Amino acid sequence: MKNIEFKAELRNLELAKAICHAVCAKRIAALLQTDEYVAVPEGRLKRRVERNEESGAVRDEWLWYDRPDRTNARASRWTRLDDAQVEVRFPGLDRKSTRVIVKRRELWRAENVRIHLDAVAGLGNYFELEGIVGISDDPAETRLKVQTLIDQFRPALGEPVSGSYADL
Repeated sequence: MKNIEFKAELRNLELAKAICHAVCAKRIAALLQTDEYVAVPEGRLKRRVERNEESGAVRDEWLWYDRPDRTNARASRWTRLDDAQVEVRFPGLDRKSTRVIVKRRELWRAENVRIHLDAVAGLGNYFELEGIVGISDDPAETRLKVQTLIDQFRPALGEPVSGSYADL
């Protein structure tokens, strides 16, 4: 899967929620996520255990992704994996965690763009956009949507962030 991503410090959570409403974003869920990062030769790999606060549903999966560490909106490739797929892709991988990140994510959606309002334990509040580029989507159009949302949310944001939470 391909995304157009952006991350920044979130300085005003309530203003960000108000902007979500103003841009007609739909609130999807509040999620409690624990990400355990594992060292791999290329990209990043994390095991995510996620619990939906409202439904209680739990998901346990691996996520592999690759993206440049830049502060502007950037393309990202990612894949969901199960244990067997991790073994095939990374034979003999030492699954020992190099970093554990715990966060509460409020997930919103505006068309094909996911909006994350994250409270990250020990780090603070952050804002992420993931513009999903599906098979029938124009990457340039998705990039424009992401940039438009960045501009709309800018009053609630602090400094852009180039890396993952594990890098912070």
